[in-house]
Amino acid sequence: MNRSHSTTSRSAFTLIEVLVALLVFSMVLTLLYGTWRILMQSNAAGLRIAANAQRSRMTIQTIEEALNSAVFFNSNARHYSFLAEEDGGFSALSFVAHLSSAFPGSGHFDGQKVRRVTFTVAPDAGGSSSVLLLQQNSILSSLEDGAEPFPIPLANDISAFEVTFWDTRRSEFTSDWKQTNTLPALVRVVVGFGHQSRFNQQPAETIIRFIRIPSAGVAGEAQVGFPASTTLPQR
Repeated sequence: MNRSHSTTSRSAFTLIEVLVALLVFSMVLTLLYGTWRILMQSNAAGLRIAANAQRSRMTIQTIEEALNSAVFFNSNARHYSFLAEEDGGFSALSFVAHLSSAFPGSGHFDGQKVRRVTFTVAPDAGGSSSVLLLQQNSILSSLEDGAEPFPIPLANDISAFEVTFWDTRRSEFTSDWKQTNTLPALVRVVVGFGHQSRFNQQPAETIIRFIRIPSAGVAGEAQVGFPASTTLPQR
């Protein structure tokens, strides 16, 4: 009886052995979880970087396409004013363009390709960051009659939006464009996204484009349609 009891005792796990096994198992699980978490964070960071790159590319392409499509009709110059101003440290830009059907928001206007486009920066819903807005309204409608512009948020977390124009007399770029009845020949657009850190408010990413736009107005005999207002849309 004693010999049998002794053999049974030697074949069982001790409490210390069980605890060691549980400790090793928990360490393996911790390592697996850590590896999985690193993979998930890396994948999320990659997707975020790709999304930010796509966002910035689409934003600057939209601005560039609109400026390249700018039009000005001499016989109704006051309806086609090229307006630029400062608004809360950011530029605000408004002009008339002949836009393609692929331009953002074209489906909302049912084939009306000649539209006034306005780029402004406004606080987001929470007020913690700024949003670059593209607003459009048909050149056939009047904002003074209550027609609201059609807004599209182009990009969030905007830290810089500066539009300057080449002054041929002074041979330098200026943000003050007083010749509203003409189109500038060369425009420089600077768009900043995000901030480098909490303590460094410089943009994390900055895109600069130099855009040449048509600088000659269309002759009056070539004009069709009956445009309306040139007032900057109110946010």
